[in-house]
Amino acid sequence: MNLACRFLKKTIFASTGVLLLFTFKISELVADPLPDACVQLPQRTDACPNIVYKRSPIDVAQTNTKKGQMICICMADFSSLRIEAESEMGKVDQLIELSKLSVVLSLTEDELLQLIRK
Repeated sequence: MNLACRFLKKTIFASTGVLLLFTFKISELVADPLPDACVQLPQRTDACPNIVYKRSPIDVAQTNTKKGQMICICMADFSSLRIEAESEMGKVDQLIELSKLSVVLSLTEDELLQLIRK
């Protein structure tokens, strides 16, 4: 067998292994069902314009989601908290909003920030 044939066989074998690994990883993602409920404000009546699906960094009782499971978050409801404010007045406003929303959602302030910022 010449050198070109051996190289081609090794390349095809290596590519097949990568393809199998890639297929396996995709199947892991597809195996997780999408959640039925989203973390959103209770007063929301319209469809959320900005939904994010991700693995939850925490347990969320509101949606019966365990840490590591897929969770749905209506990011439009938390736009004022997504990026830390730079001004002192903005930081105070964010702290007040964070405090209110964490009570409404039955999460600690830290848990809410973990959900929407990570």
